[in-house]
Amino acid sequence: MITDHISNYDLYKGINEKVDQAIAYIKSTNFENLVKNTYKVDREELFFNLLEYETKDAENRFWESHKKYIDLHYILEGTEFIGYEQFERMNIKEEYNTADDYYLLEGSLHSKVRLQKGDFMICFPNDVHMTVIKVDEPEKVRKIVFKVKI
Repeated sequence: MITDHISNYDLYKGINEKVDQAIAYIKSTNFENLVKNTYKVDREELFFNLLEYETKDAENRFWESHKKYIDLHYILEGTEFIGYEQFERMNIKEEYNTADDYYLLEGSLHSKVRLQKGDFMICFPNDVHMTVIKVDEPEKVRKIVFKVKI
């Protein structure tokens, strides 16, 4: 798991060619007029979902991880916590869903990162994550989640 502000991405450049491509896309794109949807950048190799939602209590959220894709979360508006844990420290709640590339997992929320406008988080397959967690009060978040095929 890597989390930082987009202005510091050069520190991580080169870890994955498609992640670099996603960051370049973020830096060169105006997302203001895009609506909630899935947008393909490079077929199934690289695409993103534009999401809008209201943050919630952690008790109303779930843990997930992926096998085929790296997740790159980038906050356009708002603030949220994203919980994280190592896959080995979790219990599998539902077996791997091949069609939609996710595990649903169970475990305690011990660690979380606060993300706000301009921040990103990269979640690799061993990084279990819980998104949409409120910071103080529920608030609207607008973000993109790139799916980077491994």
